[in-house]
Amino acid sequence: MTAVRADRQLVAAETPSTAERTGTRRSRRRGVPVPYDFRRPTKLSRQHARVLEITYEGFCRQWATLLSSTLRTTVQVELDGIQQYSYDEYAASLPMPTVMAVFDPEPLVGAAVLHVDIGFVLSSIERMLGGTGTNAQPSRQLTDIEAVLARGLVERTLVELSSSLATVTDLKPKLTAIDQNPAFAQAAAATDVMIVSAFHLQIEGVTGTATLAMPLDPLSAALTAAELRVASPEELRVRRLMRDRLDDHLENIPVDVSVRMKAAQMRPDEILSLIPGDVLRLPHRADEPLEVVAQGASVASAVAGTRGAKLACLIVPTPEENAR
Repeated sequence: MTAVRADRQLVAAETPSTAERTGTRRSRRRGVPVPYDFRRPTKLSRQHARVLEITYEGFCRQWATLLSSTLRTTVQVELDGIQQYSYDEYAASLPMPTVMAVFDPEPLVGAAVLHVDIGFVLSSIERMLGGTGTNAQPSRQLTDIEAVLARGLVERTLVELSSSLATVTDLKPKLTAIDQNPAFAQAAAATDVMIVSAFHLQIEGVTGTATLAMPLDPLSAALTAAELRVASPEELRVRRLMRDRLDDHLENIPVDVSVRMKAAQMRPDEILSLIPGDVLRLPHRADEPLEVVAQGASVASAVAGTRGAKLACLIVPTPEENAR
């Protein structure tokens, strides 16, 4: 009995920076491959991601209109992409200092974050106070007066966000805090999964970035509920039919299965010294069940046997099940 091991290629992605996130969507438009980490598969369905894209593109237009009227100049806001990260990864990717607005996205459970880089905020505040806003902005924390102006701008932005998400949920965001150091903002647990949307902002040559992080599970539930509200009975029937057909096809897909013993560990010099006729001692006890493996994953335990002239195995309870 030989074990068949399936080789897998993983495209490792490091913790994303703000620049990497904001370049994702533009890379796709240019046809440039975007790294995908198979160890962290996205939990947001393709259909829900498309709905969010359309929703946030509408938010971009409304946000651009708000900023243009507030700053008395043309402002462009563009959606750069939607990605999935843990809160710890997201917070670690934000610069310091920055403007990180934590808000309660009622009726969704949890907390959400709207982040805008400090340079763009300072340039906007300079325009609000009568300046040109074109000078290079220092990397520093906001003063008390600047913090009040930034808070007002964030609150009006959240109103536009609520309007954009009206088709998904009756969002009533409540701003709870504005932090300038991401390390001090405890918006969620480190392992909580967030859907992070990146935006590109531009005012007469001055560019900036912004991100919107929403909790995945409550947002997915709201998208599913909204989808059911707008779907007709015929659409629901077709979806159920397609899902049943998909399940039927998945059940009949052939999968390579092998039965193997425990592997023996050897030094490189021992392997190089092997010659035909050598016998290797395996660390597998005679009374210990074998491991049934499918595509590299252990799925059951078995004992060896025969069926007619062919080798076979009998599925038996796993050691964990026997211990219960």
